[in-house]
Amino acid sequence: MNRTKLVKLPERLDMMKTPLWSIFLVAGCTILTSFGQLFFKLGMNRFVPSFVGVLTNFQLFGGLAFYGFGALGLIVAFKYGEMSVLYPIVSLSFIWVAGLSFFFLDEHVKTFEVVGLFMILFGVSMIGKGSRGKKIVLRG
Repeated sequence: MNRTKLVKLPERLDMMKTPLWSIFLVAGCTILTSFGQLFFKLGMNRFVPSFVGVLTNFQLFGGLAFYGFGALGLIVAFKYGEMSVLYPIVSLSFIWVAGLSFFFLDEHVKTFEVVGLFMILFGVSMIGKGSRGKKIVLRG
């Protein structure tokens, strides 16, 4: 008789380590969704409220495509990583959108906005550094 030994999985999903590729995938997805937002803006600048106007607005479809690919990447990354580590990285999209708006839409970025963007970057880096240390388990 051949018996297969089952391997018991951890009881808590948050005990697993987040792979580095998953972190980079989320960061890449924030770039994709930021380009999606840019294309939405560009598409709405030339939006014609008609059926044909919507179907011929390739910038809106481009935005949907960027968002779709970004969402698929996030789904894969969240499957293999810790949500508490990966989801804060999504806030990097604020940085990318500010840069894209500056370069492609000629929008101005104010001093306080730049300070805020650096605070986001600092916060994401602290979360990333903290994910490599000891875990504190809160139970309530």
